[in-house]
Amino acid sequence: MMQEANQKEVMHESQEMTPYSWKVLWFVFFAWVFDAADGTIYALTLPMIREEFGLSLSQMGMIGSIFLGGAVMGSVILPYLADRKGRRWGMAGCIGLYSVFSGFTGLAQNFYHLAMARFFTGAGTGGEWPVGAAYLSEVVPAQKRGFAMGLMQSGYPVGYFLAAAIFAGFVAMNLGWRGCYFILLIPAVMCFWVLTTLQESERWLKGREEAYLDSNKAKVSFGELFKPEYRKFTIIGTFLHIFGGFYSWGLVLWFPSVLMIDFNIDKLTTSYITMFMWGIATIGYVAAGPLSDKIGRKPTLTIFVTSSLICVAFINYLKTIPGVPLSAIYIIAALIGCGMGAHTVLISYSSEIFPSHVRSLGLGLAVAVGKGTAMLAPFLLGVIAQKYSVSAGVLVAVFIGWLMVPTILTGPETAQKRLEDIVASPTIRQ
Repeated sequence: MMQEANQKEVMHESQEMTPYSWKVLWFVFFAWVFDAADGTIYALTLPMIREEFGLSLSQMGMIGSIFLGGAVMGSVILPYLADRKGRRWGMAGCIGLYSVFSGFTGLAQNFYHLAMARFFTGAGTGGEWPVGAAYLSEVVPAQKRGFAMGLMQSGYPVGYFLAAAIFAGFVAMNLGWRGCYFILLIPAVMCFWVLTTLQESERWLKGREEAYLDSNKAKVSFGELFKPEYRKFTIIGTFLHIFGGFYSWGLVLWFPSVLMIDFNIDKLTTSYITMFMWGIATIGYVAAGPLSDKIGRKPTLTIFVTSSLICVAFINYLKTIPGVPLSAIYIIAALIGCGMGAHTVLISYSSEIFPSHVRSLGLGLAVAVGKGTAMLAPFLLGVIAQKYSVSAGVLVAVFIGWLMVPTILTGPETAQKRLEDIVASPTIRQ
């Protein structure tokens, strides 16, 4: 009976959001909020941590690399858990790791404690994107997947603002930096909620319950991703995340440096412009979803990424002109913020092109390779910035990001299609 119900749900899915799909959507949204809050709080408290622990610049950089190493590991191991044991267990593992070890950061007494805490925090955050996106893509109707992914992605800027508020509150009350991390233990409660309240993905259950002959059953393994029928999707998803990593580094991390170094804008004004950009980015994340549902993933990604490339090229022109009005900078910041919506399309598309039995693992592999490759971005951009300008470095990064366009054009259009109509998934061998 359970099997028949699951099959019926998958084959005749509703065209509207159900209470269950809304519940999953809000769950992953808040998971994204606290994920972003952790990274932002770490950036805000790092100068205080450095002073208390007496960290050198090389140690600070090493901890950053350790965090990324944990993220790469987590984006492979936790999706494997989600494909083997279920989406709920995968999400609980992600949230539990980054929440508990964010709290442990607040207890750290030296460099080694801090490094361990950041490694496992990174593992949790690294797995959350592929597991959460896979879970959400399987429980929302085809016509609303882009909308749901956009709302999920908007959790990131909300997390940035939440972190700023938490940090400001603790500083104002002179409570030190450690309490900021204890607040981040709150998401651990979500682990119990997801395991006791949320249902498992019907599509995942269907893949576990059907009875095929053993010879036709598929394993959850990396080898499965490179079978002839799935290899193209694996390559497309991986390169989308490689190029998307450079896109993020260029726009998110280097734009403030463009303002301060190339345009000599003071730190306070730069912070205002950056906050304004993230406010617009929230709109961009949300708007990109419904737009990609309506006109397609490919055209939407092309519009957003190309507009960002044009904006960054225009920045390189503006820096050659003396006396650029601040209003022009704000307009550019708004357009770049809107261009962040490309990430909504990126995660929507890459969560749709893998079969259900290895959806989390395939997306996790793409994210892991993307993060690993993106570790080269700071060095590459630094060399270009040193020789030419920071704006030139960002232009190179965004151009590399623009390569997502020809990449996605080689794959199928996925908007408003049932996942089963995009790529078939065999049953898993128990």
